[in-house]
Amino acid sequence: MRKFKFEKLIRDDIAETILKHGGKVDYRILSDDEYIDELEKKLVEEGEELSGAKHEDLKEEIADIQEIIDNLLEALKSSREELDKIKLEKIKEKGSFKKRMFVHTVELPDNHEWMDYYVKKYPEIKD
Repeated sequence: MRKFKFEKLIRDDIAETILKHGGKVDYRILSDDEYIDELEKKLVEEGEELSGAKHEDLKEEIADIQEIIDNLLEALKSSREELDKIKLEKIKEKGSFKKRMFVHTVELPDNHEWMDYYVKKYPEIKD
């Protein structure tokens, strides 16, 4: 038998399917904090899959991401309603993405209040 290293959170039925087909699975049950950490990693993994998906596969990838978000909310003892409230507050404060604005560059004065944030997050262009 060939052995593969996973080291990641999997969907509940995957292990059963492997066992049903004669395989072996070495696993453990995660603590609450580990579970949240692994869901975060899974969200990044699924985000990368979404990024590379063909347009006809986007709904399936979004469904995977929604499943992870639902599990994260449950693990955080939160709800979609609470998430929607936070989302609406962010939209009110910063707007949505509906205008489809794609920014190429931003120029700020040296003393701008957001300068430290921009320097840490975005590459600076030197002319």
